[in-house]
Amino acid sequence: MRTFRGKGAPAGPSHLQWRVEEEAEGACLADYLARQMLLDGEDARDLIDFGSVQIGGRQERDPGRRLSSGQEIRVYRPWGGTRRFYDIDPARILFRDRTLFAYDKEPGIPSQQTPSDAYNNLFAAVIRHVSKEGGKAPYVALHHRLDRETSGVMVFTLDRSANRRLGDAFQRHEVKKEYLAWVQGRPESDEWIGSEDIGRKDGRYCTCPRGRGKSAETLFRVLHRDADRSLVSAMPLTGRTHQIRLHLAAAGFPVLGDRLYSGRPAGRLYLHALRLRLAHPADGSELTLTAPVPADWPPPRPEP
Repeated sequence: MRTFRGKGAPAGPSHLQWRVEEEAEGACLADYLARQMLLDGEDARDLIDFGSVQIGGRQERDPGRRLSSGQEIRVYRPWGGTRRFYDIDPARILFRDRTLFAYDKEPGIPSQQTPSDAYNNLFAAVIRHVSKEGGKAPYVALHHRLDRETSGVMVFTLDRSANRRLGDAFQRHEVKKEYLAWVQGRPESDEWIGSEDIGRKDGRYCTCPRGRGKSAETLFRVLHRDADRSLVSAMPLTGRTHQIRLHLAAAGFPVLGDRLYSGRPAGRLYLHALRLRLAHPADGSELTLTAPVPADWPPPRPEP
């Protein structure tokens, strides 16, 4: 495993930043970073290839890029090093044809690249997997995302001609989503709708009164109640960031393991994208994609 030790310690900022000096005009990006960060050339090139470097706010993967005076360079620190550890598990592929690729995402894996890591994410792993089939560079499009700690169904298009049709279906909320969540507490109602708007405050997502943020609705159904927790089904009618987690927290039943929104500590975030129902973008046939309940989920306790 290769790590990098730039100037500063892990307690410092999430990224390093420079403005290219006049005397560095025309310098090679890898050479410039090696000097600034006290790295050897190989480590600087590896950091660039890993996706941790941005020029002017855009990721730069070319170590030979020539720099211009005044450009802003950022390096987002991959504290675990540039270790390439993630590839998809073929056993978790839920569906595959010439048009669609569906996968049961593991918890702890980002849906797409992060500022410090363009390798260890599901989108990049799907591209690598499809590339192994040979031929020209594959076309893979991402239409929706799951939070890093959320597991379950994700679907990608593999055919450019189907891309717009599936994108439009997500935009019009024609793709029906169902999640499972273990939550704290025992809701009295068997069914309710979370309808608080979703907004941002102090850099974080939050619920707010209707009309004060982006409209959001989630249908919840209680499937099982234990003494201090409940298993619920969540069907988002809109697609806002952290919508299910926020609506459950606002109702007083945060997801177990959701420390961001006051959930009780647990071994993981107990939120799972169980099912997607959609019209196949190639022929319009109804398609249901289901990710099995994770093996590490606690079973409901028997009724007393």
